[in-house]
Amino acid sequence: MTRYINALLVFLMVLSAAAVYDMKYEAEIAAENIKQKQAEITQAREDISLLKAEWALLTRPARMRDLVERHQDILNLTPLSANHIGTLADIPAKPVAPPIEAPIERSADGSAVLPHIQDDTRRVQ
Repeated sequence: MTRYINALLVFLMVLSAAAVYDMKYEAEIAAENIKQKQAEITQAREDISLLKAEWALLTRPARMRDLVERHQDILNLTPLSANHIGTLADIPAKPVAPPIEAPIERSADGSAVLPHIQDDTRRVQ
């Protein structure tokens, strides 16, 4: 009986050693994935900072002024003045549409019947 117990314990020990080795292997793979993602994040941040610097260079007021002057015959731009800027009071009010009234139906004796609302979106073809 003790032989079977010893054999079972040896088997469990080998099984647990294999499980620990598998966990270690998966942890190493996860650590490599984390390193790779961190490198990708660092590269993306560098790309973003480079693009921000390029955008700042391209949108410099002096450069924009030079481009406008160089292409004035094509663009036909005029300098911005105070009368070009409007206020909210300059915007016309939205017209209010009158409500649509349904026709009143009459029964045979002349009393009013509630109108039926038709839904045109559910037509059967």
